[in-house]
Amino acid sequence: MKLFDNLQGMADSALARGLWDEAAGLYQRCIERYGNSSDEPIVADCLRGIARADIARGRFAEAERAANRALAIDEDYWGGGCSQVGESYFIMGEAARYQGALGRAEFFYLESLTVKRAHLGEDHIDVVWVRARIGLLGLIHGLYPDLDVILRSCYETFRVRPPTAEFIEFLDLPSTLRMLVSQRRQGEADDLYRTAQAALEQLFGRNNVESSNLARSYSHIQREILGSAASLTSWHKQVTVAAVVNEENFERRAQEFIANGHYSKAESVYLLHLRLARERHGEVSAEVRHVLVNYATLLRRLERDAEAAAIEKTVAKNF
Repeated sequence: MKLFDNLQGMADSALARGLWDEAAGLYQRCIERYGNSSDEPIVADCLRGIARADIARGRFAEAERAANRALAIDEDYWGGGCSQVGESYFIMGEAARYQGALGRAEFFYLESLTVKRAHLGEDHIDVVWVRARIGLLGLIHGLYPDLDVILRSCYETFRVRPPTAEFIEFLDLPSTLRMLVSQRRQGEADDLYRTAQAALEQLFGRNNVESSNLARSYSHIQREILGSAASLTSWHKQVTVAAVVNEENFERRAQEFIANGHYSKAESVYLLHLRLARERHGEVSAEVRHVLVNYATLLRRLERDAEAAAIEKTVAKNF
């Protein structure tokens, strides 16, 4: 047992120092000591370590699979509400987001938020970090009626205990813009930049430091990847009003998006409805069950059967 602990400790140290390949190799060695099919909790811990290293190495699909296996082990060993499950969901959300699967990422973040909030409380930095990711997705798809509330609450925690040098880094805006530009998704990058600038101005007022930080960061990304600086100096005149969805029209808007083939927007509406239903009515309320059933139906339509089956299992177990 001591040898296994030493391997895991060495892997944790390598991960903390940014030695991704070394960390992944050490975690894998530790898993092999127990057996690759083992369901021991230490195997789940090592799988999460591998998933974090894979995200840093750009191996996002592999990261999601490793975190998903860790989640299954911990659910079977500790139960579905354990803190380790919340961390696995967060890693899966990060991996899915970097693959461009924003709906799947949003669902994972919401599951992580529910578990982490139950263990740590609303104001813990790890809980607010998940809310910051939800806020980032709100900036991307523009559907949240409470986006300014989410961002303001994140900033209040950030201001007291800043885990990053800049608030835009806490929201992961520079990394997301870099990903979009590097994938030649320039239109999406520009839209996110404009929406984020408008949100920062709403939060802090004109000529604020965070807006300047974002402008500098985006310009640097453009120069580094494309060889030219961003030409969005008049961004505040070009922002279009997003199709914000209100609570009274959730299902109607979702059905409209489905009818028009805008499935990703319909998915975002269902997940917005899920988040607000949990906050306002409770985790096991009839309202939450109704949203989950609708969401699973959409996933079946999109042939994402494994995700739909997991939600249907949750509904059968908890409601």
